[in-house]
Amino acid sequence: MSAVKRKAAFAVMALMLLITLIPPVSAQPEWDWTYKDQCIVFSMDFNHRGDLAVGFGYDAILLKPNGTRVFKVPTRDFAYSIALSDNDYTLVGTRGFFVQLFDPSGKLVYEYKTGDQVWAVDISGDGKTFVAGSQDGWVYYFRDKKLLWKRDTGAPIWGVQMYKGLIIAGNNEGRLLVFDSSGKILWEKNLGGRVWRVKAAGDKIAALVVKGETSVKSKLYLFTVNGSELWHREFDDYVRDMDFDGRRIVVGGDIGEIDAFAVNGSELYSVPNFEVVWDISLGGGYTLAGGGKDAFFINSSGDVEWIYETNESIEHVAMSDDGRYLAVSHKVFSKVVCEGTIDFLDREKGRITRTLSSSSPAEPQQTTQRTSSSGNSRAVTGILVLVLLTLVGLAWKEMRE
Repeated sequence: MSAVKRKAAFAVMALMLLITLIPPVSAQPEWDWTYKDQCIVFSMDFNHRGDLAVGFGYDAILLKPNGTRVFKVPTRDFAYSIALSDNDYTLVGTRGFFVQLFDPSGKLVYEYKTGDQVWAVDISGDGKTFVAGSQDGWVYYFRDKKLLWKRDTGAPIWGVQMYKGLIIAGNNEGRLLVFDSSGKILWEKNLGGRVWRVKAAGDKIAALVVKGETSVKSKLYLFTVNGSELWHREFDDYVRDMDFDGRRIVVGGDIGEIDAFAVNGSELYSVPNFEVVWDISLGGGYTLAGGGKDAFFINSSGDVEWIYETNESIEHVAMSDDGRYLAVSHKVFSKVVCEGTIDFLDREKGRITRTLSSSSPAEPQQTTQRTSSSGNSRAVTGILVLVLLTLVGLAWKEMRE
């Protein structure tokens, strides 16, 4: 074959490969409703009924799956952390050094002042038992609206959870601690760095540790509930969030991808993304990950079913344990505007569409029906650009030869 024919054949093959890699217009969710309000969303949590508790600026808000707002009540400064029981008791940890409990109607039924701002809270399904972790380094354990005990861990608490009679906490000096319901330490590990996230499921405990300030590295650990380390994995960048459902652990952050691992430590999938992932939620075998202007919805095989793209900054995502209900929050924040938006989807009722359309924004402090507006996925575009550059390089090399 002549050099000219060889070059022409190579160019045709490169073009065909590029065409096969170009996907159709990205699938998008048609949100059931959208809620807008002043300030920004700091925290969200679903219960098993699909009710959604939101720490929205200086308020705690409870929303029903049909978009009805049950209540909006003021909290003691910013509602940094929130947890919702199955019978709609809402637990809030605030920047104002308070743990606050609201009943299903929004009435404040209990509050306790801690020594500093409260970064993490968790509540039982019946709303009777709850726990909090604070900047002051203490773990606080409550039952029937009474403080049963508190324990000093020596450094700020970033994550806390109740699981089968255990209380799991991670602090800023690398301590992963497991208490029983009486406050006794059953075991602890010194993992170094900051124990940034903890999550127990399937009789195992996952812990995400972040080290360094300028050159950040991260480690993901998996332990048995008895404290035996099963495995750990290292990352050469900032892993900002992690979730664990007992079968898979999913992480994301500044690492350029959304990674999922099985409980045996093997990699299940890795989805490239070109935004910083701030928040991850698992449910029903699905992964919802958000950050920058994108939210990825990924199935258990690692296939991206849709990418939601906004013109605002996505900071939080939430999904019910069964994967039916989803929420994505995004914000507009400046010196003159501070507004947050929550998009809600019931997957049994909502639809996925490839027709991308826009609609008018919702009015503040109410829920409205809304269809998402977006452009093509920047993640897919980025991949295509890399492929195209590679093909151009190879073509140039071929032509020179």
